[in-house]
Amino acid sequence: QPGFNYRLPDILCALGLSQLKKLPAFAARRRALAAAYEQALAPLAPLVTPAARPAWSDPVLHLMTVLIDFEAAGVIRRAVVEALRADGVLTQVHYIPLHTQPYYRGLYGDQRLPGAEAWYARCLSLPLYPAMEDGDVERVVSALRGALKL
Repeated sequence: QPGFNYRLPDILCALGLSQLKKLPAFAARRRALAAAYEQALAPLAPLVTPAARPAWSDPVLHLMTVLIDFEAAGVIRRAVVEALRADGVLTQVHYIPLHTQPYYRGLYGDQRLPGAEAWYARCLSLPLYPAMEDGDVERVVSALRGALKL
């Protein structure tokens, strides 16, 4: 069941305050990495595209989520994830549709939300963190290209 725990120990508050000083640098690095990903992924379109963002926004991405047409690539997501892992690139699938979670299925029954399900079927989160090296984005995209046999 959903639950919340908003209590934060003093030591974690102190750590959080010290991390806030680093926020501008972290944000700039994440934006630079996201831009590098967009440029490196562009030749893979329309098979692979970064998840859309509003044109007016300038987000600091937590994840570099791409949408992959696995069917057109002739491969299943699990095979791509495993090929990337074998190449030293760890990925995840984020944002499993909420309506498929047991709590909400129990509350509302089985629901069909084709848009959410289609997005989920194509999504894959690539590594994105401030400590990534400049060449890491190209290495990840190269590994993705290999996993998709492009």
